[in-house]
Amino acid sequence: MYVTSDIFDLKRIGRFRDFDWRENLVCGIAVYSSRWPGYQAAARFLIEAATRCDLLGGMEYAGYNPIGVRRTRNIAPKSFARLASGELSGARNAISVLLKGTSPALGTQNENVMFGGEAGDATRADPTTAKTADDPSRALQASFVFPLNRQPIETAGDLFQQAVDILGAEYGYYFVLDELCFPSAYPYGISPPLDYSPATWEPSAEISDWSKFAYSGKLWSEPWPMLRDLYQVNLLSERHTSAPIAGLGYLTEWISARPGRGQVKDVGRDRLLWILTDAEMFNVRPLLNEAGLLLSCLDRVYRDLPGGSANAPPPMG
Repeated sequence: MYVTSDIFDLKRIGRFRDFDWRENLVCGIAVYSSRWPGYQAAARFLIEAATRCDLLGGMEYAGYNPIGVRRTRNIAPKSFARLASGELSGARNAISVLLKGTSPALGTQNENVMFGGEAGDATRADPTTAKTADDPSRALQASFVFPLNRQPIETAGDLFQQAVDILGAEYGYYFVLDELCFPSAYPYGISPPLDYSPATWEPSAEISDWSKFAYSGKLWSEPWPMLRDLYQVNLLSERHTSAPIAGLGYLTEWISARPGRGQVKDVGRDRLLWILTDAEMFNVRPLLNEAGLLLSCLDRVYRDLPGGSANAPPPMG
């Protein structure tokens, strides 16, 4: 298992913040699409994700943002289904929705773990590109986080399937973070400093750089869509598989060309899940980075490898 926050000394940071840190892992998926599916579809996805993670009953916060309004309009979680069905007249020009909750957790700074998600317009870098909430030039970014369970990869795969079916998601990744490391903020360019040590500088910059890249529209305008990084589960679309990549060729053909490059699962609508073990990521990631397919490739720790090695051996070809 690759845990994004394993490079940090969280116990020391917990002492610095005056609480007794214990590990509380939170999983999440982030998905993107070049087209905004509308607030009703966004709300339906969050309800379906919460239901499949058995978290719907614990939701405490819900709301939406109308176009041109920064502050979220809060609604009762029990009214969120009305948002999904289009029954809330005030939400007809909404461009983002959220549904979140918390559960008690020992060893966290606030004594709880947050779960749930949000989905919204991903063209905030240039709000003049679309004047109405249903303008097809709008893009989508959505995420959903859930406490680590016994089958997180299967859960993530199920959530990706719903994101494809309901949102038309075209790219996504699965990540794992400790609650202390702001998992809900990881996809959105928000990275409050854990402390001020050099170990936190590069990861914080990576979070910000990815957000700027995605919101700039470059996610869809490069010769081939770049991946944020290589993760244990990656959602790919025809955009990623229909054009040859310098040094690799067609991605799906390259993956299947030899063992040890992960497995590919068809989830419909020309979308694929690319699923890898730690050992496979360990070997494949530097090859993708050398081919220019990854926006970032920082040092890693892999829990399922001996010694949690952070640097891959020489590429296998």
